[in-house]
Amino acid sequence: TFLATENVNIYLLARNATNREDLQKYKSNSNIKIFDWYLSDLEIIERVIKEVDCVINLCGILYENIKGDFYKIHSDFPSTLAELCSKNNITNFIHVSALGVSETSESKYSRSKASGDRRLLEKFPMAKIIRPSLLYGKGDNFFGQFSDMASISPIIPLISKNTKFQPIFVNDVVSAIIKLIINKDIKGNIFDLGGKFAYTFENLLKILLDIKGIKRFLIPLNPNLMMIPALFLERLPKPPFTVDQMKLLKHDNILNGNSPGLNELGIEPADMEEELTKIYSK
Repeated sequence: TFLATENVNIYLLARNATNREDLQKYKSNSNIKIFDWYLSDLEIIERVIKEVDCVINLCGILYENIKGDFYKIHSDFPSTLAELCSKNNITNFIHVSALGVSETSESKYSRSKASGDRRLLEKFPMAKIIRPSLLYGKGDNFFGQFSDMASISPIIPLISKNTKFQPIFVNDVVSAIIKLIINKDIKGNIFDLGGKFAYTFENLLKILLDIKGIKRFLIPLNPNLMMIPALFLERLPKPPFTVDQMKLLKHDNILNGNSPGLNELGIEPADMEEELTKIYSK
């Protein structure tokens, strides 16, 4: 929205039906062009790249519907996109990854993300990689999912209750992207983004329930024990959780201070409870 008001031409490539529906509200804006796109359609990508100065990659998935999707979307595609950016003399390539990813992780999600980060930098060394912790905002995959669950169930599963996250407001991530677009003199390739404070999984659910003004029973569950039901649930088209996600929950997802972040970009992180109250309070 900010870029659209700045009289910038924006090309949005949407690769699934839900995204395409969500983007319809921008169709009346003459500065925004929306394309139906599939991951294998490199021709349309290169055609668009020839007309722009900056490329932003937001492609990512939380689970695989087909074996190999993690590496296809998180590693192969960023590498190909970086190659196309280099070939077409793009001056600014911004890629959104995830905090704490590692090619030695137990989690395929984490390994594939880290692989993509490495490979795209090999092809496009000037790229900027943003690695946010748990993202929150209207319709997010964490608070949104548990809010829906709390609306229909008196019990909420609390998997790995002491795992810590440092949630970051989606608007702050957008601000970081805009800073990197506008100020090309910012040094560094990788930016780790997190909010003001770290919270345990249990803290986050209790904050959500307090904001909604409801009481629910939180049932602590061990991620190792949840591997068994996850084996069956991950076969669903949209699984509530997967084996790979249980592996991720064994480790904290918080800033370690080794990379620049919001402070270096001159961004004051939003107050999480204040923003969640705007979304979920009665």
